[in-house]
Amino acid sequence: MKKWLLAAALTLGAGAAWADDVPRSVDQTVARWNQALNQGRVDELMHLYAKDAMVLLPDGKVIKDPREIRRFWEKVLAARHGRFEVDVNDVLSAKGDTVVSTLRWTNVDGELKYAYDGVIYNVFKKQADGTWKAQAQRWN
Repeated sequence: MKKWLLAAALTLGAGAAWADDVPRSVDQTVARWNQALNQGRVDELMHLYAKDAMVLLPDGKVIKDPREIRRFWEKVLAARHGRFEVDVNDVLSAKGDTVVSTLRWTNVDGELKYAYDGVIYNVFKKQADGTWKAQAQRWN
């Protein structure tokens, strides 16, 4: 009985530690998104997507071709005034190698910060190298 209780306690403790690591991992991933956005680096943004990623645009169009995703970001970054930021709103689900989160999209121009009404839903997948990349992204 004591061995079972010890095993249960260790398992629960490991789960809690893993749960703490997930938000930290998502925050680190979002920090990489912000760095690429603020520097206007489309190549870096593209490295933050999984190889088979898909993006659902606000108009309902689904893009899977990396060249189309690249064009989307080139248009977004070309039209910007100031800089963009994304912030984690919520981690909706975290299980195994998958995290579903919502992000808030903000445009910062000098001292003014404009938050957009919609949110970005992301499905982040943990890669073999330990990084988290966007597998699916939905813009609302």
